[in-house]
Amino acid sequence: MQAGKIEIILGGASLEDTERLRLMIHTMFQQGVFNIRNGYAMIHFDHEGLMREIEVHMKKWRNDKPVIPLQNIFDSVKIEVIQRK
Repeated sequence: MQAGKIEIILGGASLEDTERLRLMIHTMFQQGVFNIRNGYAMIHFDHEGLMREIEVHMKKWRNDKPVIPLQNIFDSVKIEVIQRK
């Protein structure tokens, strides 16, 4: 399987803001937020805009169809900050 790539260009963002966002996205991958099926994630931020908590809500059982269990659909994730001039 080939690796997918997402590029996000943040015009006017400082290196500090970029790193804060990179860390949030990395944490969401680590915690399986992008692997959720039959549910949702609620992300809580503090007064400084830092991600502090992730709540995951999933259906464990449903009578009319099977529920797909949470599983990691990515082999690996690499998130890096690239400074552009």
